[in-house]
Order: sequence, then C-alpha cells, then structure tokens
Amino acid sequence: MRVWIGFIALLLGGALPPQAAHAQQSVAHEPIVQVTIDPPRVVVGQNTTLSVMVLAPNYMTSPPELPDFQVRNAVTRQLQSVNTSEQRDGVPYAGVRFEYAISPQEPGSYAVANQSVRIKYAAEPPATREVAVALPRVSFEAFIPDAASALRPFVSANSLTAEQDVKRSSDPLKAGDAVTRTITIRAEGTPAMLLPPQQFPSVDGLKLYPAQPKLEDKVDGRSDVMTSTRVDSATYMVERAGDYSLPSVDIGWWNVGRGKVEQVHLDAVPLKGIVTSAVAGPASSNQSARRWTWDRIVDLIFDHWLTALLVVAATTGIAWFAPRVARRVSASLHRRHHAYLQSEAFAFSRLRRAIRHRDAKVSYFALLEWLSHLNATQPPITAGAFKAVARDPELDRQLDAIESELFGNRHNPAHWSPRRLLHRVVAARRKLRPRAGSRATTSLPPHLNPVGTPKVAAYRKPAR
Repeated sequence: MRVWIGFIALLLGGALPPQAAHAQQSVAHEPIVQVTIDPPRVVVGQNTTLSVMVLAPNYMTSPPELPDFQVRNAVTRQLQSVNTSEQRDGVPYAGVRFEYAISPQEPGSYAVANQSVRIKYAAEPPATREVAVALPRVSFEAFIPDAASALRPFVSANSLTAEQDVKRSSDPLKAGDAVTRTITIRAEGTPAMLLPPQQFPSVDGLKLYPAQPKLEDKVDGRSDVMTSTRVDSATYMVERAGDYSLPSVDIGWWNVGRGKVEQVHLDAVPLKGIVTSAVAGPASSNQSARRWTWDRIVDLIFDHWLTALLVVAATTGIAWFAPRVARRVSASLHRRHHAYLQSEAFAFSRLRRAIRHRDAKVSYFALLEWLSHLNATQPPITAGAFKAVARDPELDRQLDAIESELFGNRHNPAHWSPRRLLHRVVAARRKLRPRAGSRATTSLPPHLNPVGTPKVAAYRKPAR
C-alpha cells in the first residue's frame, strides 16, 4: 500500500514542475516597451530624440498604436521607424523602433508621461492577443545659454540667413502707389514656427497693410535634417508726397555649432522721388505715358469737373471784384478743393479708375482707402468687414479673387472681373451711403470751415 502511495506521489511531483514552468513561460512572453531620450539637456529650439522600442513575442499582427507625444510648449515631429527582431530566452521577438524629435520652445523641465501603447501580437499562433502597455516616464531639460540671454526672441539654429525683396508699383513713387517689403528667413536645425516673426513698423505718411506669414518645413529623407523657411511681408501705401525710409532689420541668433551669438543685418530701404500731390490717385502709377482714350477723357471730366468750374468762377471773380474779395474767394476755393480731396467721392473716383485699369493691388488698397471715408464699417477697416455689411455673394467672390491673387497662390491665382467688381461696388455704395450718412455727417473739419456746415455732398460726382 505504501509503495502505491509513493508511486502516485512521484507521478504527481513529476507532473507539477512542467505546469509551473509553463506558467512562468507564459508570464515571460509578454510585450516589452523601452523608452529613452537623448540628450537629456538641450538648447531651446534644438531637438532631443525620443526613442520608443516596441517588442512582442513571435510577431505583431498589426502595427502598434502609439500616441503623438505632443508636449506643452514644444514641437514634436516623427522621425524614422526601423523594424527589428531579437531572441529572448529562446523566444523570438519582433518589434519596431520609433523616433521622435522634440523641440522645446521655452526653457524649463519637460516630461513625457501618462502615455501607453496598444500592441496586437500572436501570443500562441495563430491565436492573437491585444494589450495596452504603459510607457515609462522620461524627462529632459531645455535651457538658454548665458551668452545668449539678451536675445529677444531667442533663436537657435545650425545656420540662419535672411534676405529682403522690395517691389514698387511704379518708379518714381507717387501718392496712391504701393511698396511691398518681403523678408525671408531660412534656417537649418529648427522648425519654422520658432523663427522670429518680423514686426513691420508704421511710417508716418505710409499706410501699413501686413500680410499673413508663410511657414514651411522640409526634412531630408536620408539625414532627417530639417530646413525651415519663414516669409513675412507688408505693403505700404503712399498717402502723401515726401521722402521715406523703411527701417533696417537686425536678427540675432544662437549658432549651435559655433556656440556663439551671430547677427543678420538687412539694410534700410529708402523711398526716394515721391513727387506728386494727393490728386494723383492709385491709377496714376506707371501711367505717365499712357494714351488719351475716351475712357481717360470721361474720367478726367468726371473727376475734375468741380475743379474746372471753380477755376472759371475764380477767374471771373478776380476780373470783376476787388483784390481783397478775390483773395477771399481764392481761399474759399482752396478750402473746398481740399475738402473734396478728403471726401468719399474723390476716394471712390480713385477706386473706380484703379478697377478700370485692371490693377489688382492698387484697386485693393484704393478700396480700403475708400472704406475709411465711407464710414459704413466699424474699425478696423478691412475687406472682410466690407463684405460683412454689403452682403453680396458676387462682391465676396470678386474680393476673394483679388486677395488670392495678391496674398495667396501666385502660381494659380483666382481670376477677377473688373466689370463685375465695379458693378457690385457701385451697388454696395448706393446701399451703404445712407447708413454711412446716418453715422457721420459730411461736414468739413472746423479748421477748414469756421463759418458753418458746408454742403460738400452736393458736389459729389454721380456714381456710374
């Protein structure tokens, strides 16, 4: 009896170890995730590389699902991914190594935490299993070198260059013409969104219209080296005659390779030869030698009929009245002429003439100038505000086409129709002028007309 009991115990003892070993083996055959970050301390704007190794026993049935690893106040972009395989305790593991470049925007401590990865793998082929594995926490630090602490803003790169381009609507410039200044910054080793934005200062006598910046990043597929480009531009419209200068631009940046601060300088832009009065409207650019056509004659008559009439009246008055009275009449004519040059009617005549000559840039800025006299929109005066109050779909399409041509895709711009645009602008003017009149009267400034409210509106030319 004891022999049988011992034999049974021996059989049970021999059967238990394989089960225990099988249990240990099933526990050991779990996915493995390893996370590292290098370097742990990096200059602001430069990359630290986050490496994530995902291994699963046998093979994965689908790619692992990873988070995007976005970190506050930092720019994250994925680099390369490499397949790998290895043996662990005699069990084959298949996996993928992912790499991410993280560029901190500010100095301080950063961490990648509370993230997980989902893995689908063949636990016991062909049976599959899906698990979520928590990623270990990793951290790094970003700093600004002491030698560059005075840079505002701080920019670091392996290389950085800048250039400017200046385009004039005509040469020499006249009142109503436009000058577009474009500054392009190119860098290597830093994202475009970390390049310094350019602030275009206001210049007395020039009206400033800044454009939206353009950012572009390109990554070399072999070396993972990033080259970035930032383009800032602004258009200055000449409001009155004079000599102007767009200020110089200095960009300080930290050269990572050389470990020192370097400067990029862009010269000031002088604007010489602005030699005309406010009478020369936007359409006068590049038109000094144009032919006398019927449109030109009609425009001249409509735009200057008041001036011609006043000149005839002044001449007659001087011939019949005393010199003192003539001086008073001359002063009154001068005030009225100056008031007309500041009126909505004169601004609209410049807009109409610019549209007829199919000049998109001059037409756009003449429109903004006219809107400032119309007083139909609340500040700031923009084309978008005009579209909102006009509520005209066709007008919206024409203005969108002009903005696309000026500020959008220059290779494939939308096409606008001068005839349709002028027709819709005239219709909007008829609708909005009563509203504008209810907001503000057309009275002259007190220093121009001390004797009362003039009736300048009566001299406005009819819309066509």
